[in-house]
Amino acid sequence: MTMASIGQKVISFIYFTLIARSVGAESTGKYFFALAFTTVFVVFVDLGLTNVLVRESAKAREKIQAYFSTILSVKIVLGIISYIAAVVVINIMGYPVETKQLVYLSAVTMLFDSLHLTLYGVLRAIGDLKYEAISITVSQLLTLALGSTFLFLGFPLVFLILAFTIPSFLNVCFVTVVLYKKFKINLTPHYDKKIFKYIGRIAIPFAFAAIFARIYSYMDSILLSKLAGDVAVGWYSIPYKITYAFQFVPLALVAVLYPRFSECFVLDRGRLSYIFERGIKYLLIIVFPIAVGIGVLSSDIILSFFTDEYINSILPLKILLAGLVFSYISFPIGAFLNACNRQVTQTIIVGIVMIINISLNVALIPVYGVVGASVTALVGNILLTVLGYAVVPKITKISHSFLLKTFLQIFLSAAVMGVSVWYVNKFVYFGVAIIIGAIVYMLMIFLTRTITKSQINEAVLMLRR
Repeated sequence: MTMASIGQKVISFIYFTLIARSVGAESTGKYFFALAFTTVFVVFVDLGLTNVLVRESAKAREKIQAYFSTILSVKIVLGIISYIAAVVVINIMGYPVETKQLVYLSAVTMLFDSLHLTLYGVLRAIGDLKYEAISITVSQLLTLALGSTFLFLGFPLVFLILAFTIPSFLNVCFVTVVLYKKFKINLTPHYDKKIFKYIGRIAIPFAFAAIFARIYSYMDSILLSKLAGDVAVGWYSIPYKITYAFQFVPLALVAVLYPRFSECFVLDRGRLSYIFERGIKYLLIIVFPIAVGIGVLSSDIILSFFTDEYINSILPLKILLAGLVFSYISFPIGAFLNACNRQVTQTIIVGIVMIINISLNVALIPVYGVVGASVTALVGNILLTVLGYAVVPKITKISHSFLLKTFLQIFLSAAVMGVSVWYVNKFVYFGVAIIIGAIVYMLMIFLTRTITKSQINEAVLMLRR
């Protein structure tokens, strides 16, 4: 799954780069806005039901069909309501016909995505992930192939959304066949009031957390479109996609840490603290060279991959890269709170950050445009990290001195690397500067004793588990 997620991010980034280079900033902004707009609405189709399906079905596999059929019946109703709501809202907002068409088709795609999310949730409960891993990669490759063909033929912008719709539909067909042929689970909706009351009660905190997180993540693009225009969204989409591409790292590590947090919260608080501190350390070791390295080379990267039409994406990229550091840390903190029965606290934190995020965007975008949206995202990531970290010591004892020492060691190593990359880049191609920067960073983290050989072995062992 991790390898499939990495492959998906790489292919997705290639596809988005082709779009940005081919259609220009304004059309890229329309395309990105349509996806962001419908992504906010599609969260109301699921409302945390798939998370509950996976958890409860894993406990009682004999009830998988009953749980799945009930959730499917509810999601069909929620899907119809959400689609109608998306159509009504986009028309009320007064967008042009082309943008409306993009949203209409994108919303259909998101409905298929939400459906196969639940279908694969059944396979996750069973414990068979290989089909999901295969579909993630194959569907993204199909999107790349279809989208590239449509770009080459000069088809209208809506066909770039269709390149997502077709693979998403085929994905539903694929997983439906797998579930029926291998596990005799059929795609038949059947509402059971008793089951829904049981599932719905559990899903409430998951639903609020999902809604808050989705609005927080995508409202900046929607507000940017309304307050600054499609070109501004196009400029913003580039740094957003670049930073988003690296989020598979904390997601992969959190997948390892989350069950350990839950286990140690009950059995060993000392071990809980140890794992939390090392998780933060590992992520800082990874994120600092990414943020500093790309930040130093941001001009070369933007102009080389996306042309000079996106020169206004350079400063926002640097700002979002600073936010990436805090974003990485917020992942294990959020997982820690959820694993230690503080999911309500985590939901409240995300809700607070969402409100602040929207308020800042409304205030800053009219004045500073894309830079204002980027600063707001940075502030949001800082708040998520700080507010969550403030709760952690109430659960278990944390060595703040260890984390501060680690932060300073890694910061120094990344700073030396950044200076090296900046200097080398003055004389050679930036690809060479990246290689030299990587070597310098590895030397520095050993010289500063940020990591030792035994700690590398420990990290490898954790990832293998």
